[in-house]
Amino acid sequence: MATDRSENRNNWCVVYLGDDYNWWIHEMNDDGYYDPEVSGAIDPKQVERMVDLLAQLKQYGLNDEVVNGAFVPYAIEKEMPKEMLKLTETKDDIFNSREHIFCLPNITGEHEGPFIDFLDHIIVLRVKLLNASFDFKQPLNVEEIEDILHAERQERYVSGVKMHVFDEIVSVLDYVPLGYNLEEDEMENKSLEEEGLPLSEFDSQIDESLDIIDEKAW
Repeated sequence: MATDRSENRNNWCVVYLGDDYNWWIHEMNDDGYYDPEVSGAIDPKQVERMVDLLAQLKQYGLNDEVVNGAFVPYAIEKEMPKEMLKLTETKDDIFNSREHIFCLPNITGEHEGPFIDFLDHIIVLRVKLLNASFDFKQPLNVEEIEDILHAERQERYVSGVKMHVFDEIVSVLDYVPLGYNLEEDEMENKSLEEEGLPLSEFDSQIDESLDIIDEKAW
């Protein structure tokens, strides 16, 4: 969907809830380009999940402007029959929105636009994260990840399964090579951290113990 975020165009769209529990575009008034291969509306829970996944890329150079430019946020205007919602464009920031927002990909042409730039950006950062997390014999490179993800999308397409835009994003943000499990490593680190008390709580308990000893000393 092509949208100049600097303009106040009062765009709206109608979305419906699919059998897969994703929201899909039913109708929209924007006369810009909308790529049927990058379809669907990202709902508020998916926005929250996406922001959580993006947080792990902060230390590898995540650009908030690239992220915000990749999406056009929409707020719910009203509920409609047949599990549909009418949404209207808003200027909210997906990182700091006070409202529950939907997001549509910002696309200006076939395989072009801020959303495509966003996908390129997070693939590069995901590769950095994986190479920093695992001791691969050969470091991963962007091209091989792109080839793998493209093959997965093609397989879905041939099978007649429509790919939702959120699935495309998560396929990048959750990607781990076969035989590796990043979540297990994160859980192990978390469990090690949780074995002991945080230093501040530990110091507090020591102070309390010393106070009790002082009170009983005579």
